[in-house]
Amino acid sequence: MRVLTGGCRVYSAADGHLSTHGNWTARTVICQASGAQRITQTVSDYGPGLSPAVVNPGAEEVLYVACGAGKCRIDGFEYAIGAGAAVFIPAGAVYSIENTGAEPMRVVGSCCPEDPGRHIVDGPPASLPGDAPRLLVNEDLREDIRVGQDRLFRYLVYTDIGCKQITQFVGWIPPSKAPVHYHTYEEGIFILEGHGIVHTEDESCEFEAGCSIYFPIGVRHCVENPGTSTIKLLGAFYPSGSPGEAYEPGEA
Repeated sequence: MRVLTGGCRVYSAADGHLSTHGNWTARTVICQASGAQRITQTVSDYGPGLSPAVVNPGAEEVLYVACGAGKCRIDGFEYAIGAGAAVFIPAGAVYSIENTGAEPMRVVGSCCPEDPGRHIVDGPPASLPGDAPRLLVNEDLREDIRVGQDRLFRYLVYTDIGCKQITQFVGWIPPSKAPVHYHTYEEGIFILEGHGIVHTEDESCEFEAGCSIYFPIGVRHCVENPGTSTIKLLGAFYPSGSPGEAYEPGEA
């Protein structure tokens, strides 16, 4: 982990605390123990089969499937998931992940605020009849939103499916360098594709696919893509808002 000016942190793909529960290996990267305030980020790998069920009693959680395919079971309802799918887990909901393929499934999750009561429960709830609530979205079905002239993002889990605390999004950064700016929320980033440089006021750090970046509230920063291919990133921030809401130094 590299700590930059203002508390920005850049984590490698090897950083984080590992825990294993059956077919599920979780690497907790962004959390209070690693320097964050209230946001978390966990990179989970699921082998074939059904994972233990987990619950966050007081916090919302958002999940994104980076690769693989399977099912997410939430309070007895079943959702088919694959690469590019995003799932909203309401506070108090019991959920588990089933990897129905032969290859590992990778899921990147953020829980906000960090929930000290998070725990594994004994078995998932029984299947329920009726229509499942809308808790699943796919990045391919979300609208493109432009930031500046060259950057693009799409909302994933957002207020339109009932999430109140977190905004989750996916973004694309072509070769370019954004102006230095800051946000009024706490943000966690996971690099899905590409490599680049994150700058704070007087320090810089390179990153690549599999890295994570933490931005505290108010830290001045920018992300540069000095290469020839587009960076794809997954973001989540707390409290909820717009990924396009940024302030340059001197703005109110």
